[in-house]
Amino acid sequence: MTAATATGTQVRRPRSDLSGMAAMLRLQLRTGWKVYLAWVLGVVAGYVVTLIAIDRTYGTPELLATYGATVGDDAAIAAINGTPYGADNLGGVVANEFAFIAGVAFPLMATHLVVRFTRTPEESGLLELMRSRSVASWAPHVAAVVGALVAFVVTAAGMFIALLAAGVPADRGLLYVISLFLLGAVWTGIALCGAQWQRRARRVYSLSMVLLGLAYITRAIGDVGDNAWKWLSPLAWQQETRPFADDPRWWPVLLAAAVAAALVAVGVRAAATRDLGSGLLATRAGPARAGEHTRSVTRRVIGEHRGSVIGWSVGGFAVAVVFGGLAQEVADAIAANPQLSAAFGDDSFGIDAYLALTMAILALMAGGYVIAAAGRMRADEQTGLLEVVLAQSVSRGRWMGTHLAVVVSGLIVVLLVPSLGLGVVAAVQLDDAGEIGDNLLAGMAYLPAVAVFGALTAALFGWRPRTQPIVWALLGYATFIAFLGGSLDWPAWILRISPLYSVGAVPAADASVTAVVVLTLLTAALLVAGIVGFRRRDVPHP
Repeated sequence: MTAATATGTQVRRPRSDLSGMAAMLRLQLRTGWKVYLAWVLGVVAGYVVTLIAIDRTYGTPELLATYGATVGDDAAIAAINGTPYGADNLGGVVANEFAFIAGVAFPLMATHLVVRFTRTPEESGLLELMRSRSVASWAPHVAAVVGALVAFVVTAAGMFIALLAAGVPADRGLLYVISLFLLGAVWTGIALCGAQWQRRARRVYSLSMVLLGLAYITRAIGDVGDNAWKWLSPLAWQQETRPFADDPRWWPVLLAAAVAAALVAVGVRAAATRDLGSGLLATRAGPARAGEHTRSVTRRVIGEHRGSVIGWSVGGFAVAVVFGGLAQEVADAIAANPQLSAAFGDDSFGIDAYLALTMAILALMAGGYVIAAAGRMRADEQTGLLEVVLAQSVSRGRWMGTHLAVVVSGLIVVLLVPSLGLGVVAAVQLDDAGEIGDNLLAGMAYLPAVAVFGALTAALFGWRPRTQPIVWALLGYATFIAFLGGSLDWPAWILRISPLYSVGAVPAADASVTAVVVLTLLTAALLVAGIVGFRRRDVPHP
């Protein structure tokens, strides 16, 4: 309804709060439906593939019972995936095998969906334009929460249908998917609060990943030591529902729901009261005048990447120290369990398998760093900073080459420092100095495999920058194969799409020299292709 003015023009009535939120929801769906679809299909497809693979591998009650007896007291499984409750039936085995992926995918999905539709448009100025249309200050944030929760509902529904089709009891399957939904809801609240505290989208991601790392570590310490540390972690709240065990519990669901509601309420309240474009955490003011280092391309690029290198290195080192510190407990668990000893053949191989899985986690973390670091070039282009730099006497090749050199140097630090830390701690725990060299060499073997992710990001930046999210999908696939590749009856060439799988499970097995050489050459070729493409295309690229 409009009202006519004296001059014959029309004045639009102010939007109501609900209509403003509805408009934001429509806008998010229209501009981000591909993102929603990719997350939902990716998680559901990963779970369905896992369910089918486990059903084929452990297709009888006897085989399921054998699995449960083997992993029931395995400290390595408890550290990596969590306590395997109900690992003697199909639903429990799948939940245990999918636990690491679910514990990473749901928080990442929540963080991405919330930040994409809140802090990112606010940082770019788009949210200010939306607010000029009489949209309430809290409407975009509530709409982002609603969109994320609906995506989790659809994801949980897809997983529940898969469980029903596999013959899993409906009540157990329902408790399982509800616990996963609430894990996503809790992290939706965490991401929403982070988007109010931090002014930059990348800092919200960093904060979310730090909290996820802390949640993972406290859950691992609590599960291995069977102590109360686990209750500090939302990951443990999900697992402690024990949906497929003999004693399923609903009360952890209430705990997660209460925390999620409180976090969302705090986030929405902060969004409604703070100034647009600000953060609740004070931002340190920059220098009044540019220093000498800001006039040097190399020093400026190092300054841009220094914080992320330090952050990822510290995070990886913390994971290495915690999991390395559990090595002796894993060794004792294997030695005390005849079925585990029979499965591994000898105790030392079991320890090597545990350390190899820990190394895979460190390599995957390094993959996250190198993709994000290489993606900074696209961020500079989208914000207009790249045009300012190229307007000076700086060539495109020099600018991109400097970025890539710093990113690769940072990758060496991010991967080898935690690898060395893991080796040192494991050597102390196991009284075996050889672990230091073995784990350091394992990190070096993984370097070209992880570098491929960054090189592919650079190549896409040079030719098709809008397709860069494909690399995150490849990292997700590598994560899936790292934890579930052994249970999949897939052709070897499909498994080797994962660069980490091609190298091998080091240090438990020798690295494939052929794979290391091929991946090194592939990395070099992709880096060169990226620079060539960047020198030929328009800047900025739409």
